[in-house]
Amino acid sequence: MPPTGIAAGVFSALSFGVGDFAGAFAARRAGALIVVAGAHFVGLVALIVGLLLLRPPVPDLGPALIGVAAGVAGAIGLAALYRGMSLGSMGIVTSLSGAGSLAIPLVAGAALGASVTPVQLAGVVCAAAAAGAASGASRDDIGRRALLLAAAAALGFGTWYVLLDLAARGGDPLWALVFSRATSATLAAAFAVGRFDRSRFPYLIVIAAGLFDVGGNALYVVARDDIPIGLAAALTGLYPIVTMILARFVLGEHLPRLGQVGVALALLGIVLISAGG
Repeated sequence: MPPTGIAAGVFSALSFGVGDFAGAFAARRAGALIVVAGAHFVGLVALIVGLLLLRPPVPDLGPALIGVAAGVAGAIGLAALYRGMSLGSMGIVTSLSGAGSLAIPLVAGAALGASVTPVQLAGVVCAAAAAGAASGASRDDIGRRALLLAAAAALGFGTWYVLLDLAARGGDPLWALVFSRATSATLAAAFAVGRFDRSRFPYLIVIAAGLFDVGGNALYVVARDDIPIGLAAALTGLYPIVTMILARFVLGEHLPRLGQVGVALALLGIVLISAGG
């Protein structure tokens, strides 16, 4: 197994996990939409620098439009994730969104005739059970709202995975990321107009969120080019563990027993869905 691909998958999970924690932390101060806009603008600048250095061929209109559609889905997913994590338990929200983002395209593919292995089906069952356990652990209105946002994040990210893969296959992976990130940054900025408060905006944290998030994207693309996509997704999909560790030791976040069960089931679902492909 190529060590470069495995290392890229592991570092992708680390990068996504740190980026999600930083973004959610910043969203508690400045709001989810303005943080998404800032973080995605930072990521876009980094990708443009990559374009200038690597100069890949410009793709045709079709892959470019798919990349744009991926950006819409990604913006929705990240805004929902940051808002959900800023309201409720970071551990529960990030693990459910991670499991759901893999389960949703799998279920959609099965509905269109794609084969699903028994291991993957077990992963979907674990993801559904995790949602049920997390729902039982979230008894107040804020907890329920956080779960709905986790579901919206899962739907957005699941759609992003599918569309970005199509855009990368039809053109160039770096251009696919650029079109996706340019769209999501523009969309988030448009909805965040009038919400910017300079005194409450944590510049350094947002910059860190943007760089780590785009780093996770780029490393995932490297991993899926070097190792089987199932293994790449399995390694990258472990990012909620990083977010939960940071929430535990930086913020002192504690999960109720039922919430811990939900997180464990969600992480198991991530591994089963990814490794079963």
